[in-house]
Order: sequence, then C-alpha cells, then structure tokens
Amino acid sequence: MKFSKFSILLPTLLFISGCATTQIEEPEIKPEPTPSDKIHKNSDLSFDAHQYDYDIVSGATSTTFGTTPPPLYTDEEKANLMFWSNQPPLGVLEGYYYKNERSFSGSNYGIVEVVTNPQTKQIENVQFTEFASNPYYENKYSGKNKRLSDYAFFQAANTRTDETLVTVVNGITFVEDQMRAENRLSGSFNTVKGASSSARQGFMPLASEMSGWLDESFGYKYFGVAKELDNGIIARLEVITKDDVIEEVKYDEYFADSYDKMTDITDRPYYRQSRYYSIDYNLATNNEFIDFADSLTNYIEANNSLIVDDESFTKHEAFETYKTLAEMLDIKPSW
Repeated sequence: MKFSKFSILLPTLLFISGCATTQIEEPEIKPEPTPSDKIHKNSDLSFDAHQYDYDIVSGATSTTFGTTPPPLYTDEEKANLMFWSNQPPLGVLEGYYYKNERSFSGSNYGIVEVVTNPQTKQIENVQFTEFASNPYYENKYSGKNKRLSDYAFFQAANTRTDETLVTVVNGITFVEDQMRAENRLSGSFNTVKGASSSARQGFMPLASEMSGWLDESFGYKYFGVAKELDNGIIARLEVITKDDVIEEVKYDEYFADSYDKMTDITDRPYYRQSRYYSIDYNLATNNEFIDFADSLTNYIEANNSLIVDDESFTKHEAFETYKTLAEMLDIKPSW
C-alpha cells in the first residue's frame, strides 16, 4: 500500500460618401451561434476551493471501525484542524443526466448522479449521495443522508478520526473531483486514507457501471442552479426532464461551511448541513422545511411547470428564493 501527501486546490453598416456615388460596404455576416456557443453557463460554475492536504492511498485500507483510541487533540483543536464542504457547484449547470443507485456493503444505499455537456460529452459534475442502512448501529442516522446531515460531525467526534482528520464527506468529494477533472467514471482512483470505504465499496463501483452510458443521452436532461444568499445560505434548485416533461424536482438550502458566515445565529448550529437533510434542524422546526419543499416539488411535477402561483407556497419565506432560482433556468433549451 502506498501512502503519499496530496494537495488539491479545492478554480456597421459603414457608409462612405463620395461626390458622385455612395458606396455601401457589405456588412460583416456573423455565423449563427452553435449549440455549444449557447451553452455557456457551465463555464461559470464555482466548486469548493478549500485547499486540502490529504494522505492518499491507491488501494483499500484496513478499517478502524469500532475502536476508540485515546484522544490526540482537544475538541477545539480538532475542530480547527478538520474541514469538509457540503457546497454544491455554484452557478447554473445544464446537460444530459445519468443516475445509478443501489444498496452496497452493510445495506447502505448509494446514488451516483452525472451531468455531461450535450456537445462534448465532457463530465460537468459527478455527485455521490449515501444513505445509512436502516437500522444503523447509531439509531439517529438510520436511513439518513450521511453527507448533508450531521453524520460527518458524528464521525469527527470519535477519536478514531484523530489520526486522519477526515470524514466520509472528504472521501467522497475527493473522488468526485478526480472524476470531473479526469473526465472518467471508471478505472483506478486514489482515495483518502481513513475515508475510503464509501468511495471504494459504493461510489466507485456504481460510477464504473455508468461509464459506457455517457455515449448516449437517453433523453434525460438536467437543469440546476445554486446561489449563495446574503445571509450565507446556499439555495439550490435541480430539475430533471425527459422529452420536455419534468420528471423530478429538488429544492434545498445549504447551511454555510463556516458557521460564522451565516447572519442568522439560529442557523449556525447546523453548518455544513442542509435544511432538508439536517436531522437536528428538522427536529427543532417540526419538519417545516421538508413539508414545504416536498409540497412545492410535487406541485411542480404535477403541473409540469416551474411557475407556481398557489398562495399556500407564495407565503412561505423560502418561496421568493425558489422563484429567483426558477427564473434563472431554461428547462426547454434547443439542444
């Protein structure tokens, strides 16, 4: 097994008059924009830019699961040393959409989503989502989203992460970055020491199965937008269509990666989580955001339109944010 240090920086018509005649220069005829010229939004995407310094491995590693070694740091010291990001790609993302999902080791459930450029077939984004098994040994997380709940904090609180200073989110995002940068879903990928299980047992096998799919479009299109708000929250809207019919809609709001970036102090305890998937946030708010988001997306799917004029939605504090994002998307493009 090889270990190495790896740094990643998570970047006119001109008239000429004479005495006797008037000559008119032929106007410059510019070619019509090609489809690829029209699809310019993806180039403005912004991904997590935090600089990480990982111990990486080229193969599977032995697990320390179930152990509780003596602590190497105080809680404050460890919090300052560890970092992971829940930030989705900021900006507008469009392209062909692919999805693969199933259970993997330990009855955890994995979902891989890929968006490609319609002209170049270049991978624009890869996202892996993992839900814990149900039941799970820590009951709080049974069937829950590991990436957007406080599951990573649960891992960070265990002294077995003192040596590696990483969580499952670090392991997932590291492989996502490689797949996007190298424009491939299969083959060998490096993983983060201490956070490789989900990547090697779930993410990479699912992604590898999709590798040959990218040669065809299958008719599914993805339209997504994520925007950072003045209060430090990132709002995200995702729409998947097939033959111009809306198949699925997701709306969520992500708490900032740093708690002090959020202006509302009541949001700060939930940093690096999302409103929809944060267990503690929804317990404190009686699932109010989940109820709104589910009702909103069900309405959109049923009416096959992002235009929503039902007062039961327009009065919700998140509706104006949704409306702003919806107006940024063209879900019936020419490609």
